[in-house]
Amino acid sequence: MFVDSTKEKIFLVRHLYLMVKGGFLVSEAIESIKEEVKSRALRKALEDILKRILAGESLHKSISRHPNVFSPFYQSIIRIGEESGSLENNLNYLAGQIQSDYDTRRKIKGAMLYPLIVIVLAVTIALAVTIFILPKILNIFEVLDIKLPFTTIILITSVHFLQKNWLFLLVGMLLLVITVKLLRKILFFRYYFDRFLLSFPVSGQITKNMNLSRFAQSFYTLLKSGVPILESIDIISRTITNEVFKKDLVALRLEVEKGGRVSQGLKSSRKTFPSIFTQMVAVGERSGSLENSLRYLAKFYQKEVNASLKTLTGVLEPILLVCVGLFVAFIALSIITPIYQFSGSLKLR
Repeated sequence: MFVDSTKEKIFLVRHLYLMVKGGFLVSEAIESIKEEVKSRALRKALEDILKRILAGESLHKSISRHPNVFSPFYQSIIRIGEESGSLENNLNYLAGQIQSDYDTRRKIKGAMLYPLIVIVLAVTIALAVTIFILPKILNIFEVLDIKLPFTTIILITSVHFLQKNWLFLLVGMLLLVITVKLLRKILFFRYYFDRFLLSFPVSGQITKNMNLSRFAQSFYTLLKSGVPILESIDIISRTITNEVFKKDLVALRLEVEKGGRVSQGLKSSRKTFPSIFTQMVAVGERSGSLENSLRYLAKFYQKEVNASLKTLTGVLEPILLVCVGLFVAFIALSIITPIYQFSGSLKLR
C-alpha cells in the first residue's frame, strides 16, 4: 500500500527539478524541502534518503529503499535519469505525470461532490423525519376510525420496521462495507469486482477511459524518460490499480518479450483496449513516433473522461432532485390524505 501524499510529491519533484536545473546538488534540494513536508511517512523517507545520499549512495538506490512511499514508477524514471545523465528532464516528466494523475482524481471527486452531498443530506433528513417526527403523527392515524389510504399504510409499516430494526440495518450495512473491503484484498474477487465495475453503462466507460488515459500517459512518460518498452510495460502492470487492465498488461508483456509488437499484444485484449487505441499505437510503431501517439491517446481519453463526468453530473443532478421531490410528495400525501378524510367524515356527522 503506497502512502498517498500526492500534492506533496508534486511539490517535491518540481522542487528537485528546479534546483537540479539551477545547478544545486540533490542533497541540497532535499535538505531544503524535507522540513516543509507535512506527511510523516514522506518526511521520514526524505530524512533517510538525505543521509544515504550524503554517504555516497545514488538517489534512485536511496528511494528504492522506501517502496511504500515511492512506487516502481518513480524509481525507474529517476534511475534512468541518473544513468543517462538526464535526471533534470526525467524529473520534469515525472512531475507532469504526477500532476496529471492528481488533476484527474480531483476532477472525479469534484464531479461526484454535489451528488454525494445531496444523497447524504436526503438520507439524513429522511431518517430524521422517519424516526423522530412521523411516529408521533402516525400514532394518531392508527386510532382514527377511518380506512387509511394505501400510501399511509406503507408509510406506517415502513416507520415501524425502521424503529424495530434500525440497529440491525446499521450493523448489516457496516458488515457489508467491511466484507467488500476484505474481499477486495483477495485477487480473485478483486478481478471480478473490477470487471463488474467496467460493465456499467456510464460509470464503467468512465473507468475504462480513465485507465486507458493513465496507461497511455504513463507509457509515454516512461518511454520519454528513456525506460525500455518491456520494462515500461512491467512497471505499469505493477502500478495500475484495475485488475482487468493489470491482467491484460501482463499478457502484453509476455507478447513483447517474445518479440512481438505492442500493437499486436493489444489486439488480443480488444475488450480492454479498443481498436482505435491499438491502431494509433500501430501507427506510432510503424512511423517511429510511438511516444507521440501515446501522448495523443492520453489527451484524447482524458478529454473523454472530462466530457463523460460533465454528462454524468448533469444527468444525476435532476434525477436526485426528482427523487427527493417524490419522497417529500409521498410523505405529504400519506399524511394529508387521512387528515382530509377524517375532517370530511366529521362534517358528514
